[in-house]
Amino acid sequence: MASDSNSKSNQFRVVLPVIFTFGASLVFFQGNAHAADNTTGNSTSVTTTQTTNNQQSSNYQNNNVTLQNPQAVQTHAAEQSAATNTDPNKGAVDINANAAQTVANAPAVNSQPNVTTNQVSNTQADPQNASSSTTVSGTGDVNTSGLSTHNVQFLESIHQGAVDGWKQYGVLPSLTGAQAIIESGWGQSALATQGHNLFGIKGSYNGQSVTMPTYEYYGGRYVQINDAFRAYPSNYESIVDHGRFLKENSRYSNLIGQKDYQTVTRLIRQDGYATDPSYTTTLNRVIQQYNLTAWDQEAFNNNINTGHIDNVSVQGNNLKVEGWHATNNYDQSMHHFIILLDGHTKRELYRQEVSGTYRQDVQNAYPNAKISGWGGFRLTVPNSANFAGKSIQVVSRYTKNANGEPNSGEDLWFNSVSLNSNAGYLDTFDVDASTNTLNISGWHATDQSVGKDHHFIILYDATKNRELGRYEVNSMIRNDVAKAYNVYNAGKSGFNLRVNLSPALIGDNIQVISRYSNATNGEGNYVDYWFAPKTFNANKSYLDKVEISDNQVHVSGWQAADASVKQQNHFVILYDATTHREITRQKVNKVSRPDVQRAYPNIANADQSGFDVTFNFNKAAYAGHQLQIISRYSDANNGEGIKTDAWFAPTTVPGNNQGFLDSFVVKNGQVTVSGWQAADTSVNQSKHFVILYDATTHREIARQQVTNINRPDVQKSYPTIYNSAKSGFKATFKLDNSLIGHNIQVISRYSDANNGEGNRTDFWFKTIKLPQRLA
Repeated sequence: MASDSNSKSNQFRVVLPVIFTFGASLVFFQGNAHAADNTTGNSTSVTTTQTTNNQQSSNYQNNNVTLQNPQAVQTHAAEQSAATNTDPNKGAVDINANAAQTVANAPAVNSQPNVTTNQVSNTQADPQNASSSTTVSGTGDVNTSGLSTHNVQFLESIHQGAVDGWKQYGVLPSLTGAQAIIESGWGQSALATQGHNLFGIKGSYNGQSVTMPTYEYYGGRYVQINDAFRAYPSNYESIVDHGRFLKENSRYSNLIGQKDYQTVTRLIRQDGYATDPSYTTTLNRVIQQYNLTAWDQEAFNNNINTGHIDNVSVQGNNLKVEGWHATNNYDQSMHHFIILLDGHTKRELYRQEVSGTYRQDVQNAYPNAKISGWGGFRLTVPNSANFAGKSIQVVSRYTKNANGEPNSGEDLWFNSVSLNSNAGYLDTFDVDASTNTLNISGWHATDQSVGKDHHFIILYDATKNRELGRYEVNSMIRNDVAKAYNVYNAGKSGFNLRVNLSPALIGDNIQVISRYSNATNGEGNYVDYWFAPKTFNANKSYLDKVEISDNQVHVSGWQAADASVKQQNHFVILYDATTHREITRQKVNKVSRPDVQRAYPNIANADQSGFDVTFNFNKAAYAGHQLQIISRYSDANNGEGIKTDAWFAPTTVPGNNQGFLDSFVVKNGQVTVSGWQAADTSVNQSKHFVILYDATTHREIARQQVTNINRPDVQKSYPTIYNSAKSGFKATFKLDNSLIGHNIQVISRYSDANNGEGNRTDFWFKTIKLPQRLA
């Protein structure tokens, strides 16, 4: 845009009293930030939540903020006791105990949370209509019979651009209209709705593009591919760029300036604009069906009355309007007025005469208009709550009357712009484990905050549909928001609040509501922004050590869980995963774990999440079993009630198993073997077998169940093994001559089955080769 030094020297004056208004804003996208999880080691934990019915389920959630459609939900201020801190300036605020108890006792409500989506105003308005008969408006004289309201509106939206395409680039309007209808599906294609690309032009526009699937005709058939298409800020830019595209590409030079639509539709297919062999036929059918040649005649008459709104936005305390208006119906004696109307009631709100701001781009586009380059305008209007929520319509008027009333000249009406932005974002919504406080920070910018001087942050339980507390905050400077959003209070839209963590917050969907109100209690006239809810039920854990000795199990580790705020009894449970039975449990004292706090600063009580427990334990009784450690937070003194568990990966209890073959004597066609086997698992596997095994043919020869023999010598050598004092055995087996020369192996086995199978513990002794004679 040219500088103010190029402005035409026209004086201006205010005709009506100043009325404030709200502004539009630019869209600003900000993704959620997530801190990386830093672990204290290679975790092998299996984390679950175990409820009172012993059902296990994963209970850690990664809560990404998702914005949904809002519902109308009324909040109500909770009564605050004198002992409750509700002043954020005094540090972390409290949740009133009565309010928290009321929420805790309330039943859950089965409804979708009320969540506000960012609403930002349209910042551009194309020409709509005008009172002058020479104005290009509506659909012109095309045939709209039988068309839906949407399709008629689509024709209205492309009418002016199609006519302008001829005046600027020599592209026939009927061609432009037919292509827009066909290629965009009456403006309803994904490419049109996502990128305002009405003509399927590939590539990028001002660096912007959108990738979409498309069909191309190759080798006699259609093939689907993904390709990049130009993305425009509005349909107007798409139509203008369509004419520029054809004008600047030499391959289409033969159709520029052509006035016969059948010639143009044949040439554009011939020049390779589309690969569809029936493209010309389709274009002709659309042009004929809707009489689009009426736009051609309109363009040939050379009536110029067009313009564009570049910007309507609130900047600081002012509403700013910028754009241009080019027309043939103008002379030097005319005044240029910008009039602001209520877009719904058409009631005039403001008018002001403006000096022309030179626009070389408009001059280049409309060199034959009586006013084009000097038709640029800029208007700054003081902002006020009187425009809050209204739709603003801009009218540009050239007139000979000094009061701005019509007299010759030309009007150009632009589409309405809604100045009703309401946007927000939560930068932080998590727990500070070091202080057990809920940290909330973010921003909320809305045009409707004009005249609402009280900024409240409301904590709301979406599971119970109950308010937990509200706190008036001092709005903070947010230059980053002001840079991204042209909204009334964007530069001072920030907030920061710390809330002492309450059991009422745990397990429920908790929401933050930012509210601007004209009342000291946050009621009255207010505007809200409901942020997406979050459930504080993180549960992380790690088992650092499991040490099993003959008479003790020593375990250490940590479990950090938000639920520990509500479930304050910490237990460690020793569990036999083989028999699915609990062995024992201990209530433990919290152990400081600053390393866990550093890794998980947003989980409640992470700094006091450690445990270090020693259990009395008969190792021999559980030899070979799968031993599992469970860390549990519970609201009951016995560790039952409502609880949150961390089940760690099981560990096999090692069992001693020793043996020795004292003798192997072959005589009179039989063999007598004796020795001992001492095994911890014999406490549960009480049946002792001796098995004779043919290691040459890999088959069992015979087995005998034996009675254990006292072996004080073994007990002396292995005093810690369960059955060492009575571990001896002796057995005699008949031998067949077929075994002569074979390698024979003796196996001593303890089993819990009468046939020697089932759960068993074997000791295989070294092979012995049978002699050539068994006598």
